[in-house]
Amino acid sequence: MHLTWKNFLPMTLALYTWYITLPITMAASPPHP
Repeated sequence: MHLTWKNFLPMTLALYTWYITLPITMAASPPHP
């Protein structure tokens, strides 16, 4: 159980940070034609 949580936590944090930073980078980058 603990091993699964240790494997699951980094993936959740990576998805969470990607979900937050993706709209910011999309809004900061100039729109492509």
